[in-house]
Amino acid sequence: MIINKLISAISINMLVIYIISKYLPWLWFQVSFLNWALEIYLLVWAIFWFLNVVVKKIVKILTLPLNILTLWLFSVIINIWFIYLFQFVINTYFQTIATVQLWSFVQVAIVSIVIYILNLLLKKL
Repeated sequence: MIINKLISAISINMLVIYIISKYLPWLWFQVSFLNWALEIYLLVWAIFWFLNVVVKKIVKILTLPLNILTLWLFSVIINIWFIYLFQFVINTYFQTIATVQLWSFVQVAIVSIVIYILNLLLKKL
């Protein structure tokens, strides 16, 4: 049961990253793979899942008082920060297999909103 949820969560995040980088080029969120192996895709998307699901939940719990004070607007800042964190981790530690390019803060905010909406839609399928 837990493994099924894990696989579906990673698959949803794989699909979200693929849709954004392939079909929404105006957002300038590009994930470039230097090798076209399935293992590399899975590694990059597993890193995204780990940051987005595991680490973000811990940060949201730690910043709960600030989120309550700002009526959950601080969550948007956390989401944007995690996209930048994803870029930093991939470009720093895994630059031999993939690179992530982001541009302006506004575009990253839009990417954050699109990731949130696509995750909601795909989880309902």
